[in-house]
Amino acid sequence: MRSRFDVWYVPDPTRAALRAELGLLGELAAEPCQFESFHDTPGPGELRGCVRKQLHWHHELERRAGGELPFPRLCLLSSGRPATVLDAFGFAPVPGRPGVYRTAPGWRVDLVVIAELPRTRETLLLRLLGTRSVLRDAIHELAALPDDAWEKSIALPWLARLCFETPAEPSARAALDTEEEEIVTEAQQWFEQLKQSIKDEARKEALQEGLKEGFKEGQMRTLARQLEKKLGRPLAEAERSVLAERLERLGPDRLDDVILELPAGTLAAWLADPAAS
Repeated sequence: MRSRFDVWYVPDPTRAALRAELGLLGELAAEPCQFESFHDTPGPGELRGCVRKQLHWHHELERRAGGELPFPRLCLLSSGRPATVLDAFGFAPVPGRPGVYRTAPGWRVDLVVIAELPRTRETLLLRLLGTRSVLRDAIHELAALPDDAWEKSIALPWLARLCFETPAEPSARAALDTEEEEIVTEAQQWFEQLKQSIKDEARKEALQEGLKEGFKEGQMRTLARQLEKKLGRPLAEAERSVLAERLERLGPDRLDDVILELPAGTLAAWLADPAAS
């Protein structure tokens, strides 16, 4: 069972107009919310685990504040329809919002079935979290938008991470089924074409920043995961800050060498040493 949120989001009240442009995603992000995303449809155990985190986090927020606080919302994003969960926990469709379900108000739990979302521009960013034909169609729709479409600048970091983190080794890629493999390949081809277009024509500074941040994020996630596996524990926030600084200063090749060559104990000391290189 996962013990950390996928996303804990607190909206900036000064950016309400920008959130309104995000369509359904902006509506879901209109108040503090715990987002949990599932590539496969969640079962009752996964839902209970998310609610457990929701309850614990509310308790922690009240402890920090020294008083009562509003109960935070929980939003589950499911690639497919979790029929057992919808029936067992009394989810009901939200009027006017196909694909969105809600429990009784006191529970503060929403569930978005990505495969059931209408194929409109306001659901595009959420459908990029889907699978198979839903993801394929969303990528095609994203590619067809104008180069200066705001959706592209937001989605680029995710696409960069998809291209960066997908294993190149045949043995690792064998875990993907044929359709998933085709979708990943299409995303990579489109991404490479977009990169070349930006490079050749020097278009849209916002897109260039999206690419840059996307690669950095992908490198950080991969390096952090490698470190955590080597150390056998999650990285502390201070260690993540050190890793980000050294990625910027030393480059990914040097960090790859350090992670591969140093034993776990020496690697922990390397992270703690401000003079290490």
